[in-house]
Amino acid sequence: MGIYRHFTAEQLEATRDKLLNSLTERLTKPTHVGYDSRTVQFNQRTDEIRREVEAINAEIDRRNGVATRAPIYLV
Repeated sequence: MGIYRHFTAEQLEATRDKLLNSLTERLTKPTHVGYDSRTVQFNQRTDEIRREVEAINAEIDRRNGVATRAPIYLV
């Protein structure tokens, strides 16, 4: 059961858009600033945002009837 199962389709798309905007900002904006021998570096980890976008896409696919990848069992 996905954590986005209770969202409506519009909420899913709006949340995905917000996450994609956040991801784009983190990837395109400066990651550090320096002035007078002082520097600040910002956290640019994007793996959590990517996982959430994948979870939302999986929920949208599940609702549209798109088959998701299942594990392959070797016997």
